[in-house]
Amino acid sequence: MGQLIQANSETEKVLSIVRIFETGRAKGDHGSLAVLDDGAGISYGVMQFTHRSGALFEVAAEYLRNGGAVGSGVIAARMPLLKKTSTSAVAALAADSIFKKALRAAALTREMRDAQDAVAFRRYLRPAIDANDALGFELPLSLAVICDSIVHGSWERMRDAAERAAGRPARNEKEWIKVYVKLRDRWLRSVPRLAKTAYRTSFFLSEISKGNWELALPLSVNGVVVRASDLALRSGETEPSQTLNFPPETHPTGRDRKVAAPAQLLDDIEAGVNAAAEKVDQAERIVTTVGTRTDKAKSLWTTVAGTALQMAWAIGGLAAGLPREVWVVVAITAAALTLMFLYRQIVLGRIREESGR
Repeated sequence: MGQLIQANSETEKVLSIVRIFETGRAKGDHGSLAVLDDGAGISYGVMQFTHRSGALFEVAAEYLRNGGAVGSGVIAARMPLLKKTSTSAVAALAADSIFKKALRAAALTREMRDAQDAVAFRRYLRPAIDANDALGFELPLSLAVICDSIVHGSWERMRDAAERAAGRPARNEKEWIKVYVKLRDRWLRSVPRLAKTAYRTSFFLSEISKGNWELALPLSVNGVVVRASDLALRSGETEPSQTLNFPPETHPTGRDRKVAAPAQLLDDIEAGVNAAAEKVDQAERIVTTVGTRTDKAKSLWTTVAGTALQMAWAIGGLAAGLPREVWVVVAITAAALTLMFLYRQIVLGRIREESGR
């Protein structure tokens, strides 16, 4: 499989095709989230990792290991439930709006993007490369067909069906892949809940009919055009400004090699969001502090003014020689008014504090 894997732009073409199938974007959408109606629960991220498959648990665990901070408290608290793939656990998290918001927020961070890319490589691309090698295939389109089948599901089942129909593929890669895609297309269309995903096999059948086994660009994938500029690694690029280092034992070539990861824009957005949030938090603290202190000051001066007013009434009443009954009524009235105003200030202060939380 040497020739194919040495050109990393070819593996990036494969990933771009699958990302479009999953999220509608060549570079994927790390924050894409949906709740599937087939019992798989939450489907999230650049490869639509699902709860039922266990892939979402892997992504969340990788994110926490990476030191991800955004939404980490919520995500960590849901890990025991996320690890379970029972119907009740899947349904509970599918209805958990706070958890879903935490996942969407975390998608803005490099830690989550790295987590998704690592799990996608480990769970999908690496097995596809191994399967390609085992079958003796060399062509980019073959790897794309296998990788998409592993991501979408039932790769082994359809591989065995193709082997029964066409035999072992070592002698004729193109004919075997053609038989495989036709079988998969027929199967998808025969299952009502999967029929709507037959655009995947339609794309591969179209490229096979064109003879585009090298996946020459541009490619039109389900209405989305993939150009060289959409690939994370461009042909001839040796020193990308943003790189992702694969460990030697996990990289497709078996060597420590750098693959571009165009995440600078998201990093800039994340930094801007964090800076804006910090300013908002600072402003909120100032407003809350001023409001609280203002309330306290009003309460203090209300008490002082009320006490002074009561004293003035007492002294004035005595000096004027008012009857005791009149003096007592006036003093009680002044005290009641003072207490009412003081209570008002305390309640307003509490309301402001509650609304600021």
